[in-house]
Amino acid sequence: MTFDTNLRPDELDPERPRPITTPWGTMALYVNQREVLCIQAFCPHLEGPLFEGSVADGAVTCPWHTWRFDLRSGRRIGPFGAPWPGRDRVQRCAVTLGARGTIVLAPPAP
Repeated sequence: MTFDTNLRPDELDPERPRPITTPWGTMALYVNQREVLCIQAFCPHLEGPLFEGSVADGAVTCPWHTWRFDLRSGRRIGPFGAPWPGRDRVQRCAVTLGARGTIVLAPPAP
């Protein structure tokens, strides 16, 4: 099952991730070098708002405790903190364009 966001890529602000409600929970859409990427909106550490974090070099940094996640793989990156089993990655959804030119999400990758 896919989810049509009813948003077109040109409706997204490259400077500000956009949280959206999906059948799989709250996800966030990011524009990274003109590509739309989608990961969960809240940090797996303590539910910090990842969508409010800073984005640089293809990664987002949680504003609460500086956990960083790669927008493409969903993996935790960077030197901060020790690994936390089961919380070292975020869910991500594959993004495609639908027939109407809107952003369509696949279910989160396992």
